[in-house]
Amino acid sequence: MILNDKPVESVEGTPLDAPPSYEASGSAQPAPNAFSDSKRPPPIPIASVASGSSSFASSSSSGLKSAPASTSWFNFASPTVRQVRTTVLGLVRDLVKLQPSDHSVVAISILKSCADACTSNGMSINTILQEKSVEGHTPLYWAIVKRPAESHPEEPQAEDLLTTLLTLSTPLSAATMSDVRLACLLTSDQALFQRLRNSPEFAPLSPTDEMLLDATIPPDDITVENVSGGDEGAFIMDFAVVRFQKRMLVSKSVVLDFIARSRMWRLSFNVSTAEHRRPYLPPAGTWYASLSLLENSPPTWVDSRLLVPPPPESATEPPGEPGFASGLFGPGKPRARPTLSARMKATEQLRAPGRGPGHRNRVIVLLDGADGDGGLGNLQYAGCPYIASDETLRGRLEARLAKPEADCIIC
Repeated sequence: MILNDKPVESVEGTPLDAPPSYEASGSAQPAPNAFSDSKRPPPIPIASVASGSSSFASSSSSGLKSAPASTSWFNFASPTVRQVRTTVLGLVRDLVKLQPSDHSVVAISILKSCADACTSNGMSINTILQEKSVEGHTPLYWAIVKRPAESHPEEPQAEDLLTTLLTLSTPLSAATMSDVRLACLLTSDQALFQRLRNSPEFAPLSPTDEMLLDATIPPDDITVENVSGGDEGAFIMDFAVVRFQKRMLVSKSVVLDFIARSRMWRLSFNVSTAEHRRPYLPPAGTWYASLSLLENSPPTWVDSRLLVPPPPESATEPPGEPGFASGLFGPGKPRARPTLSARMKATEQLRAPGRGPGHRNRVIVLLDGADGDGGLGNLQYAGCPYIASDETLRGRLEARLAKPEADCIIC
């Protein structure tokens, strides 16, 4: 920690710790994070931070005046908790107002200096960052909304303002997670939403899943592709669920959230339990798949099909049992194992959950071995050939946002 040449005195006369100076911040190295790689955005010029046109020096936005490089980020007339909080909120607001290309080591250092100042004054930075202090939303919301589209979304990203805000804001409250979900939905950023969903800060595992899945197991994978052509809003969602059967038997649920066609969806596999009994759910112990909309999604019709192909090691069925015919014509040839398929169609428009009862509905398909499940009921049996040797279930959801017809072909 670098202090001013003339330390600021607290009320009791004790010097107050201050964040590093402009010079120290410009040379600081950010801590690694889950999305970091060797590429970093260009640094913010120091002049732009201290200039009158910069948001950091704008007295109308934060009440701060530009300072020479030898001074610290904070100059409190009286180091009270209220002053620290007001200054931190002003600096964070200025940071999210910058263009994303301007986020640099300096900007991240400012944010970490805010955290140091809060700690020195007995405050929690994560509480301040989760306040809806910027135009009715959290700083995380604006960091996502202003984030540029990724040219290579599958590649990990360098530490930026968003990842730093996320790290300092944890643990996230339900209201903050809802604000982040809304930002991802408004930008239709499925790639970012998937990375956030796989991060423990944003979507921690349930206690039972945490016991079943350790750090060496990769998270569930989801990829979404919007189908071009036509005007029915078709899309394809491919998924891979690790340790599918164990999680169904122990946790009773596997949830896959994703963004497609300007809506947030939830495809889940569940085991009905007596504790969570609902009139529209099957009897306790029944396996079923469910498709529904999540908050802030506009209503829509949907006609979809859930597909589970056999893994490569089980792509063919063995020849039939030996008998009279096999003695005459030989044992026969292996046959290709069919893809399991079940239609999931809405009988009314799907609606996102609301405040009152009856505002949310879903499409449910029973996985009980009946004719309507397309063979998906086999997924609950040990030794099922449609589950890979590494216990991963791979499948696909093909959907179009249109009112179901009697005989239609999805996608």
